Amino acid sequence: MIKIKLVVPRKGYIKEAFERFEEFNQLEERENQHGKMAEIELEEVVVAAHKIAELELDADVIISRGLMTKLLKEHNEFMPIVDIPVQGIDLIRCLSDCKARFGRKKVAVIGALNMIYGVENLADIVDLPIQSYILEDIEKSASLVDLAVNEGCEIVVSGLSTTEYAEAIGLGAAIVETGKESFRQALIEAKRLALVSLREQEKAERYQTILNHAYEGVVAIDLKGEISVFNTAAREILAISEKNLIGQSIYEVLQKGKFRDLLLNEGDYHEEIVSYQSVQLSVKKVGNFLKGKKVGNMVAFQDVTGIQEMEGKIRKKIYSRGHVAKYTFADILFCSTEIEKTIETAKRYSEVDSNILIIGETGTGKEIFAQSIHNHSRRKGNPFVAINCAALPEDLLESELFGYAEGAFTGAMKGGKQGFFELAHRGTIFLDEIGEISPKLQSRLLRVLQEREIMRIGDDKIIPVDVRIIAATNKNLIHMVKASDFREDLYYRLSVLDLNLPPLRERREDIPVLVNAFIGKSFPGHTHPMITEAACQRLSEASWEGNVRQLQNFCERLMVLCKGRIIDIYDIEKYLPDTNEERERPFQESKRNVARASSVSEREQIMQVLKNCHYNKGKAADELGMSRTTLWRKIKQWNIETK
Repeated sequence: MIKIKLVVPRKGYIKEAFERFEEFNQLEERENQHGKMAEIELEEVVVAAHKIAELELDADVIISRGLMTKLLKEHNEFMPIVDIPVQGIDLIRCLSDCKARFGRKKVAVIGALNMIYGVENLADIVDLPIQSYILEDIEKSASLVDLAVNEGCEIVVSGLSTTEYAEAIGLGAAIVETGKESFRQALIEAKRLALVSLREQEKAERYQTILNHAYEGVVAIDLKGEISVFNTAAREILAISEKNLIGQSIYEVLQKGKFRDLLLNEGDYHEEIVSYQSVQLSVKKVGNFLKGKKVGNMVAFQDVTGIQEMEGKIRKKIYSRGHVAKYTFADILFCSTEIEKTIETAKRYSEVDSNILIIGETGTGKEIFAQSIHNHSRRKGNPFVAINCAALPEDLLESELFGYAEGAFTGAMKGGKQGFFELAHRGTIFLDEIGEISPKLQSRLLRVLQEREIMRIGDDKIIPVDVRIIAATNKNLIHMVKASDFREDLYYRLSVLDLNLPPLRERREDIPVLVNAFIGKSFPGHTHPMITEAACQRLSEASWEGNVRQLQNFCERLMVLCKGRIIDIYDIEKYLPDTNEERERPFQESKRNVARASSVSEREQIMQVLKNCHYNKGKAADELGMSRTTLWRKIKQWNIETK
């Protein structure tokens, strides 16, 4: 909705203004049938010329005429104001009317310059002598009438107050009426200006919103030192409570000091740390230019403490996107004293920030322990970043660990990339299979451990990092050090605290606990099978060279192949990899053992299924994959009670 205010000295000053406005709207609708047309509202405001300064107008644009327009512009710097033009046809009509009413007498045309300019040229057309007088101050209108009388004028053509005075002293008088064409032209211009103004206001609001929600404080001044921009962040950082600072002098708003000097001086671009009162500011300064000419200066700045807080928030967001430790010590399943002691040691290690080296065979759960240590430490609310050092080639591993600067190599991301050490800031980085890294990376890693700072590839800036390093290996690093395959100084830096994880074969009592947990794990589309005690015992006797990981994978295989059934010793013998010590027993002895176990297993299996089916023999037979007759025979053979 566009609000237009028509400001006039008396009601009805513009004849039939609202009728003409309706005609204008109807014409606009016809010309814009297929487009979206802005709605326009017109309101008439009557005010005496001498009270223009007191007028407060809530409008998108103002329409007025003559001297009223001049006065409105003087008192409303930022409001769009349209002057209703006094066209030649309007003056001709008025002068012709004067001739008809008063005869051929000399006419004084008194008004603002934009109204009467060139009026003498109409003298020949209307066959009247004409003299023009420029009115710049309404208070001087009477004196101009007196001057016109002295110069032989008998008729006055002007505005309301001037013609009233002329009539009072006995002169003929007429007001120049606004014609339909002139009013329509004013409405067209008012609509155009209003739309332009609204777009500019929207743009200004958008920029102001952006500025006010920026983390950085922004202050801009012109060459006189007057403020043109002072956003919310700037007021908060500089502790300035006053909100309306636009147009004020920077000398009155900012205290004397290096920060104000930086803003005012003529120097080129700066980026430095300066003090303002008790605040340390990181400041960037640039000049403002318009068509190559400098028009002012601008500074963007942040409180150094605020930068650190923002960095923390960013790192927490990175943490929430996936660099997180999922496991805790409560997730480690065991009943053996070996693991209990290992967990106690790991908990003690988690209370300090010293580097840890976890040593254990493949599949013993090194990363689970690393995550548990992180989640038990004071760093648990910060990132846990894990990387397998054996999974990437040397150059790629280096860029992943340390990051790189823009343009460091072909294909580098614009703006560069953070490395894992930066991502793990204030958290933990887990370097799995540390024994696989190259000598070059060993040197770079040693510097990180010594100095707690990194340098991105292709950059010359040092970045401090606060990380806790947990490394893991399944190799004997001492032997590698002696063979010169691993740096001795790096080894001793990594192994401040050693954590040895026992293999599964040294804690066999944990196997039944693990097996039951793995078998009972959710597996989409499969009914959980059950495992007999004999089958579980058989698994406890296997060697499990791949440790917990191999056991877990084997249990998953059993879940798929034995879907919905009881897992018996038959299944274990059938699917167990042929790598166990037990397979070396004489074949006949193994066969006899299996035969003895199978009898017990079958009876247990039938009893368990009957119980699960509430002794419904039809359902039990289906579950066991046999006919009802066979089931009856087995029940009788094994002397099973069916209640």
